[in-house]
Amino acid sequence: MNLIDGMKRVAFLTLVSLGGVFAQSSGGPYAISAASLDPAGGRSTGGIYRQDTTLGATGSQAASSTSYQGAAGYPAMLRDAVSLLALPESAPEAAATQLTLRQVLDDGTQNSVSPAAATWNVTSGPASVNAMGLLTAQAVAIDTNATLQITFSGLTSPSTVMVQNTIPDNFGAYASDGLDDSWQVQHFGLNNPLAAPGVDADGDGQNNLFEFTAGLLPNSHASRFIYFLEDVPGQTGQKRIVFQPALARRTFTLLKSTTLLPGSWQPVPGAVTTGNDGTQMLTDPAASGGRAFYQVQINLP
Repeated sequence: MNLIDGMKRVAFLTLVSLGGVFAQSSGGPYAISAASLDPAGGRSTGGIYRQDTTLGATGSQAASSTSYQGAAGYPAMLRDAVSLLALPESAPEAAATQLTLRQVLDDGTQNSVSPAAATWNVTSGPASVNAMGLLTAQAVAIDTNATLQITFSGLTSPSTVMVQNTIPDNFGAYASDGLDDSWQVQHFGLNNPLAAPGVDADGDGQNNLFEFTAGLLPNSHASRFIYFLEDVPGQTGQKRIVFQPALARRTFTLLKSTTLLPGSWQPVPGAVTTGNDGTQMLTDPAASGGRAFYQVQINLP
């Protein structure tokens, strides 16, 4: 198939014609109107251009500009890269992750690219990346995006990798103190001494470790764990502890002591319950044996 245009330089796009199929080619300063082609091929013209197609032997289409698009579904469709994508799109904190690279084309498809063939930079976020695309993530308190700048084959493109908070207690000054870093940053910001586990930041008599475990607000005096002891109606010799909030993901166990001495606290048999995001009760069925003291033990996995 030939397309003749005097002495002008031409670019070629391969087409195959099938019965009842037509296509329009355009790009640069030329256009050939859609034409219905019979099963054996045919000719389509537009202005000073002529297009011949055949079935069987490979045909061709000429153009005076390389900035054109072919119709989807035809052989030799020309595609342009529009962006670069680093994968995976998330990586664990405090670890190294090998990134792969995809070239995203204007038809929505992707091509694999060797990471070593590209130039990598981190423009923002808690990570670094080397020339081979190996990403090293820092510790984070919450999921945080790292923005990359990647250059390959003349195209520079941003890409984002989310550094995930996979280790709850390893961030900065808050590391290894028994409290989730995300909780401390949420309520106290960065590097605040009031976020320490033993501090009662709001002066309500319950320290940060207790308020974290119970699911309270550590900087609100009104956010407190409330409980009281009462007789069980209709059950002589039984007492129960009523308490709130009993938040989900927590287990509550009733402990009993008759002396208050260290090591004297013992679980009341059967007095264990789980949180229901409301009010809960724990019952001592043998509370008639004289003076006793109770504690509610809260466990958060």
